[in-house]
Amino acid sequence: MGLMPAGAANPFVPVDRKSVVGTLKATGSRVPDVLHALKQTLLAPYNHLKLLAKISAGVGALMTVTIFMAWFGIPVLIFAWWLWRFQARNAAAVEEGYAEYLQSTGG
Repeated sequence: MGLMPAGAANPFVPVDRKSVVGTLKATGSRVPDVLHALKQTLLAPYNHLKLLAKISAGVGALMTVTIFMAWFGIPVLIFAWWLWRFQARNAAAVEEGYAEYLQSTGG
């Protein structure tokens, strides 16, 4: 897919704070650069979902402006809103898990 980074898993799978902490622990490293790189890797699919949400909102808005395409535009806008909320929740979980892991390692 064009919007997915290479080697990424399904971006529509929800992630929680505990799984992020477990992924960071699995690295076996306390080096801040390694942990930050892994955090960016975990955030990459959600940044692409944010872009997809923006594109969907633009397309939905353009469709809704024309009266005849509103039947398709409104569901696209609803999907864009849902996608934005989904990626925001998952990105926040990654950030919380990263902060928790750094706090537990004393870094």
